[in-house]
Amino acid sequence: MTTSYIIEKKAELKKLKNILRQAEKTALEKAEADALARKKASDYRIAVKMARIEGREAPAAPEPEIATVPEVKAAVTEPMVKSTTTKKAPAKKKAASKKSPKKGS
Repeated sequence: MTTSYIIEKKAELKKLKNILRQAEKTALEKAEADALARKKASDYRIAVKMARIEGREAPAAPEPEIATVPEVKAAVTEPMVKSTTTKKAPAKKKAASKKSPKKGS
């Protein structure tokens, strides 16, 4: 039996999942772009060193590329709702009172 609030909850979770997937995708694209830029810079430094060792002129510096990765929107627009039911700690049992030994017996 499916009720409207369950359907709404599923729809919200689906939207949230899509937003999270999009955020992961853009973060991955940004990381790949950064790695490629680092590799290009490293290759250029190596080419300059090899040219210096071989006694020829260094290659021209590569032009920096401007990355056009769209900014990531906030992943969660609404705060997460905590469940209204909470578990209560079990009640502590009172310790039995200790009787003092009788005097005079």
